Amino acid sequence: MKRLLANAYEHIATSGQATYSHDVVIHGLRVRAITNSEHLIGYWKDNWYGTDEWLRITGQKPAETPDVLVVALGRIPTEAEAAYYSRQNDTVVFFNTSYYGQLKSWVLGAVGRKLAVDYGIHSIHGAVVTKDGKGVLYIAPTGTGKSTSTYGLMEYPNTRFHSDDWVYVRYAYRTKDGKKVFSPARVLQNGEEVARGYRTYKWLEDNRNKDATVIGRGLDDREVTASPAELDIDQPEAYAYTSEKVFYIRSNLVENFPVAAFDFIKSRLENAPDVTPEFMLANKASIDAVETELRRKAPFDKMGNQELRETIARFFAFDNTRAMLDITTVFPKERVFTNPLEPARISAVMLIKRNFDEDVVVDRLSIDEFMARLLVGRTPSGTKEIVYNNYRAVDDKTERAWIDTIEAKGVDKMWAEYGRAKDRPETLHEEMEMFRMLFRSAAAYDLNTILQKDPAVTSKMAAVHNTMRIIVAALENQRDDFRYDITDYRKIAE
Repeated sequence: MKRLLANAYEHIATSGQATYSHDVVIHGLRVRAITNSEHLIGYWKDNWYGTDEWLRITGQKPAETPDVLVVALGRIPTEAEAAYYSRQNDTVVFFNTSYYGQLKSWVLGAVGRKLAVDYGIHSIHGAVVTKDGKGVLYIAPTGTGKSTSTYGLMEYPNTRFHSDDWVYVRYAYRTKDGKKVFSPARVLQNGEEVARGYRTYKWLEDNRNKDATVIGRGLDDREVTASPAELDIDQPEAYAYTSEKVFYIRSNLVENFPVAAFDFIKSRLENAPDVTPEFMLANKASIDAVETELRRKAPFDKMGNQELRETIARFFAFDNTRAMLDITTVFPKERVFTNPLEPARISAVMLIKRNFDEDVVVDRLSIDEFMARLLVGRTPSGTKEIVYNNYRAVDDKTERAWIDTIEAKGVDKMWAEYGRAKDRPETLHEEMEMFRMLFRSAAAYDLNTILQKDPAVTSKMAAVHNTMRIIVAALENQRDDFRYDITDYRKIAE
């Protein structure tokens, strides 16, 4: 790390290239980016709350010095194209890459590790929408319908848009007088720290009558204290906090929500390829549908027919084309969470998948099923993605190899095997312990987005509409036996 930083700062001092530095606040942590890329610094400033914005919106003053540092430099011939992360120093170093998505994911990983270990705050690759004050948390690998489900639910009344891609979850206990203690970060006993961060939850369950002091946060994010005996340990609650000021989002969203194109066209597109005539022909129906919504509306009214159609196609020709989306331009501001410290109570968790080999559409999960689904973490392409948190700053290979050993004993036995194991990686335990708290705090469901298998479903939009009805029914019912397959889901979807 010393060598990398020394080379980086020497380059800054001697190259003569313009260098930019900008501090932002990501869920209370001050993060500084230093880069010589106008592209990266532009996305960075758009994406996150600046320190002055954070203070103005939340009333909370950020730390004077950075909690996390990221240095991202290009055009350095003495360094390989590579990225480095040090948990000990809370530092990320990038050389010779200008892909903002990679920079963002590594920073989120670094921030997430610090929040989990030091504060017991859970970072989740997911999205949240509230309906009638009840939050739905979607957790899903790419390509299964997370964004579609998030935006689709907003068609219902009494809904508010919370987050699109990344959520911070604080677990809370109520006290006997009705107050809440959020994210108990430390437990002190006889003046000594006996638990910290994510380890506090299990300690409290095992020592609920001990004479100790629990240090957490109040609803106003200020420090509060309580004794274990004052807390309702058996009824934890989960609260989601939005992370991004402006969403860095896949632009293929326009296929189902053409209105997003009005914001995307004003944003810098990242990874947007030129499109071939063959692609245009193969996707004519999708292009036609979006064009109908955009034609004769500014700024698309200034484009010729061919330019407009190619512009639309570029939005979804590559799955990882990204743009910045200010969600308040899509939905009225009063229907959007715009204060990053305004919590949304999570009532239901949807683990989304798309497996056409199964007929089950929705199923209420037990703790064993929920945790096994997270441990296996299969994407539609068949690859494995641990707990779908693919932005985690960990040695994924080590964790994956360890998980394979207990998966081999049977998926239905994985959580029991996990509980008995003595050699599980600590970074994995950190994640699974907080997902255990999520299960204790909200109803968990398996949602399989396969309604196109139903012969009565004639379009993708109809499948999305019916899926939204299923989500609403799950949110309202929360029965332990809530389970429907492709043959009987219409009982709740119509």
